[in-house]
Amino acid sequence: MNEVILFFYFFIVIVVGILSFKKIKNEKDFFIAGKRAGTLQVTGSLLASILGSSAIIGSIDFAYTSGWAGSSLMFCAAFGLSILYFFTGYIKNFTGYNLPNMLGNFYGEEVQKISSIIIPIAWLGIIASQIMGAAKIVTILSSLTYIQGVWISGIVFIFYTILGGQLSIIKTDFIQLLFILFGILLTFSYISFEPISKEALPFINEKFNYLDLIVMILTYSTTYLVGPDIYSRLFCAKDEKVIKNSLMISILVLVPLALIFAKIGIYGSAIFSISDIGKESVLFMIAKNKLPKFIAFSLYFGILSAVISSADTTLLTASSLATQVFIKDLEIKKSIFFTRILIVFFGLFSILIAIKMKYILSTLLMALAIYSGAFILPVIVGMLGFKIKKEAVITAIILGGITALIGKIIGKDIGNFISIFAFIVNGLTLYFGNKIL
Repeated sequence: MNEVILFFYFFIVIVVGILSFKKIKNEKDFFIAGKRAGTLQVTGSLLASILGSSAIIGSIDFAYTSGWAGSSLMFCAAFGLSILYFFTGYIKNFTGYNLPNMLGNFYGEEVQKISSIIIPIAWLGIIASQIMGAAKIVTILSSLTYIQGVWISGIVFIFYTILGGQLSIIKTDFIQLLFILFGILLTFSYISFEPISKEALPFINEKFNYLDLIVMILTYSTTYLVGPDIYSRLFCAKDEKVIKNSLMISILVLVPLALIFAKIGIYGSAIFSISDIGKESVLFMIAKNKLPKFIAFSLYFGILSAVISSADTTLLTASSLATQVFIKDLEIKKSIFFTRILIVFFGLFSILIAIKMKYILSTLLMALAIYSGAFILPVIVGMLGFKIKKEAVITAIILGGITALIGKIIGKDIGNFISIFAFIVNGLTLYFGNKIL
């Protein structure tokens, strides 16, 4: 029965894509949903994109090992959106389709092109993390293997995104958000009645110190202040009021969710030992061993909805940005055709990454670290109106991104210091490069 419902769900997703395909009249519909979205649509799409499997499962697994520190991911997301609230005036006046367009306006075509190369490469890890989450759900709800789940999930994401573009994404995200919230809140309500004897670690502890928090703010919060997927949602809004309302509602939802995710993870740590968990997510262990069938089923479909709503957004973002490497202006008619080809390319490559990678959260944070070290400061500096030479910006992007990548590869406290240093390298290159180059 579960398999029937699962594949029916995938079928409905594809049908929505087909219906949206018929309504796409121009490039504006495909890339920014005609720029007609209201508060409900933008808020739903924003939250559904933020609450991907990597965010939900990652937060809960993090809380399992590190106590209340598990709330830091969603708190950092809310913090980033809070700062973004004060930049809505510029976003409102921007007439382009994506973040590299914005960088192109600031610094010239060369900067737009290099950002259109680097961001999609980094985003492959994020797409892959969503496919990994979907595959795990598929294996639970069916007799398929993980590899089969990766391929089926990836192909559905690719086909759905090719058909409807942003128009289909913005239409379905609010409904998917309802599935996500229903599954999570039902699970939280059920386990809340069961007492926990084990005392949880505080927010700052031996497993998550102040240095870890600083790095998370720099590499995670900043991607909500300056993030291609976040901006792609906001560019669909019909006016600044919609943008501000959507950001405020999203912040108010994310803060309590941060505590709910942490509480679920802490509950799991009191119930299951590390040997019980193995390589499984604690959330799925709770669902299989502690929840009634209906609640477990609701949770699985909530997570699957989270995966779909994030995967299609990141896949379209990566593909549309890469299109700009070959086609400067996305308003040219052939840009949709070219983007659809790249959706297939990036989708298949992400499937291969999902087969090779093992841990969702580490895959996500690796991608975000590269992005934040390279692009956060150049975008903020541009929005603040500072004039920087394009040569300095390109050098800063490359050096900052490489430094951040090295920090993530090394890991531990040394890696954290290197990740922080990536921002210093980026900023100093912008400042001195502007004087020297």
